[in-house]
Amino acid sequence: MIAAMATARATALPSGRPRLRVATRSGSVRLVAEERADILFETRKPWIVDVRVDGDGVVWPELDRDSRSLEVRCPRGTGVVVGTASGSVALEGEFGHVSVSTESGTIRLDRAESADLRSSSGSIEVEGCGERCRVSTQSGKAVIGAAGATEVDTVSGSIVLEGAAGGVRARSASGSVEVRTTGKHDVAVETLSGKVRVRVPTEVKPAAALKSLSGRRVFDCEAGSDCCVAVRTMSGSIEVIPD
Repeated sequence: MIAAMATARATALPSGRPRLRVATRSGSVRLVAEERADILFETRKPWIVDVRVDGDGVVWPELDRDSRSLEVRCPRGTGVVVGTASGSVALEGEFGHVSVSTESGTIRLDRAESADLRSSSGSIEVEGCGERCRVSTQSGKAVIGAAGATEVDTVSGSIVLEGAAGGVRARSASGSVEVRTTGKHDVAVETLSGKVRVRVPTEVKPAAALKSLSGRRVFDCEAGSDCCVAVRTMSGSIEVIPD
């Protein structure tokens, strides 16, 4: 069932894996995935006008135009789409596919099967993503823990990828990039200004294509053909080292 705390309204969840869509103008959004059989919406004031289920079985709360912060508790594995003009978004627990877009605000995700996270102004943090992970921020740091195939774009902000279990593509106009892979995975990094460090497992023998117009280049791995590490920077050092 779905409960809207402000109105004490409840209705049955559609069959299949739960899917949730949330859209707000401003204010923080916190989603918690836990062991439960319903979706609970909590607000400080009665901002929830209605809770709807569309033809595709997607659950979404209809909010008052003056709504602010919102907290949602949902079953583990719920697929989530969140859009907010201004406000931070936090997702705690284990989710299905997650898509988040905010014009101004940080995004923090614990774990998801896959993720597409975008912020025009704000840092993005991901603890874990099982499959594809896409992260984009115009201004802010991007930090990703364990993830499958990963794409990261920042205009002004550093990139840290701590455990890539798939191919990596990272681009930054201004900011350092640090990537650590867990296997034979291709890595492609481009930055205009910033230091780049790529760490690969000791047993992996990568082929390297390293280009820097202004900065030292260090390749300390045993060369081979297990994967390709391609790095290009206009200004900044490049290091490819064993982990």
